[in-house]
This record gives sequence, C-alpha cells and structure tokens, in this order.
Amino acid sequence: MKYTVIYSDNLPEEFGGYCHTPIIPMFGTCRIVIRPKYKADVGLLNHELVHVKQYNRNFFHGVLYSLSKEYRYKAELEAYTAQIKSYSYETIGEAMWIVNSLFNKYELGLSHEKIQKDVQKIIDETN
Repeated sequence: MKYTVIYSDNLPEEFGGYCHTPIIPMFGTCRIVIRPKYKADVGLLNHELVHVKQYNRNFFHGVLYSLSKEYRYKAELEAYTAQIKSYSYETIGEAMWIVNSLFNKYELGLSHEKIQKDVQKIIDETN
C-alpha cells in the first residue's frame, strides 16, 4: 500500500502521529499525519510506517484493531518496538512514556505493570 506523510496538528490531541487508512485498503493510500513539531522525529515516522505494513499484511487490520484489545495491543507493541529501536533505548526509564501511552491512550484494559514488563522485554530483546 502506498502512503503519504502530512504534517499537521489536525489529529487527536493525545497523539503525535496517526495513520489513516482508506476505506478499501487495497485501492487507496494510507495517510500518515504527524504534528509539525515532530517532523524530524524518525522514531515516530517509523512507528506509523509499521501501521502501514500492518494494513498491508492483513486486509482486516482496521476492523481487528477497533474490535480486539488484544490485537490492538500487539499492533501497538510492534509499532512502539520500531520507535524503541529508532531511539536506541536501553532502559525502561527512557521508555516509560511508551508504557504510559499504552496504558492511557488505547483502552487496553491491561495493568500498568503488565505493559511495563512487556516494554522491558522489547528493550531487552533489542539490545
């Protein structure tokens, strides 16, 4: 799937970037919207590009993401993994904002401790 990147503040307040997909994924272009203040943030762009790849892999990604907390969590962990690698995080302290984002923004129904443990595992595996 093709994609375009737009720099705009026209996205949900709690997000620095967002990946909008076409109604029919195989016939359209993903539109990645990133806040202008994050234009140089390669990690954020890489995060959103993972979402483009997820749509390419699974035609039903958008539906599953919306309906399944477990699927949404896995999709976001994959995207945040790209960010962790981009930023070369080595400690959970550097990535606590990711833990907090996953806990607060995605309605996952998971404990903060569970999310922190999973993010720590990603950091361990990328170092």
